[in-house]
Amino acid sequence: MTWQTLGFDKNKKLFERTMHDGSFGHAYIFSGQAMIGKMTFGLELANLVTKASKPDILVVSPAGSESGQSIAIEEVRKIKSFTSFKPHNAERKFVIIDDADAMTIEAQNALLKILEEPNASSILILITAYPEALLPTVLSRCQEIGFFPHKRALVDAVLTDSKLSKTNREFLAEFANGRIGLAKHIIENDSFAQVEDAIKKIMHLTKADINERLITAQKLADDKNKAELPQLVLYWMLYLRTRLNEPKTHKILKNLLVLREIVNKPQYNQRLALENFLVSL
Repeated sequence: MTWQTLGFDKNKKLFERTMHDGSFGHAYIFSGQAMIGKMTFGLELANLVTKASKPDILVVSPAGSESGQSIAIEEVRKIKSFTSFKPHNAERKFVIIDDADAMTIEAQNALLKILEEPNASSILILITAYPEALLPTVLSRCQEIGFFPHKRALVDAVLTDSKLSKTNREFLAEFANGRIGLAKHIIENDSFAQVEDAIKKIMHLTKADINERLITAQKLADDKNKAELPQLVLYWMLYLRTRLNEPKTHKILKNLLVLREIVNKPQYNQRLALENFLVSL
């Protein structure tokens, strides 16, 4: 079987055996760092299993929801409707929930009812970098599959085919921290300028006074910029991981982990979280 997704050999072998003997579970959690390739793997798996020109796949994500930030109960109702019918073009249909940790508690409880009474022809895949944000009852009804960072050699091989300079290739390989999905995203979207801007911003803020930090927190958390906040925080984290030899880095990274969890949950006060983080720099 030929896969287009790079790496994840153990997971590929697992699902190849599952496809061979037809022993699919009704629900899986694909867990691992953000932008490591979980979604790419899930979509390819669904296409390989259904083997149809128009496979029955429903993708649910915060970006496609009404709020653009969380997955509400209305999205789960779409899942219930989708799974209530037999597949049109194959024996199975797939539901892929991207950033499943963005589901509200009400949405998770509604999903739990679907997990408790699964449709034999439907397979649910919950993709998340934060499985601990899911209800224990949801976790217990899914089989968790871990996706771990790619080896540096594989990341280097991917970047060799890019048009980046040697210096930028080396920087991106270190910066991506084993996340091929992130490296490809930066290249394909020509996002080097955004990465550089994020790095300059955090370097400047470590030297800025309290007043400037608070003003920055207000700007970053306003309606115009808050959608980009999770990406900015991720870039900060990845950059600081390349500077672990510096004394203050470990403390800043620890605080960034807390901040990142909050900025990915729109129900929390993002401006307050930013202010707390920036004041502690």
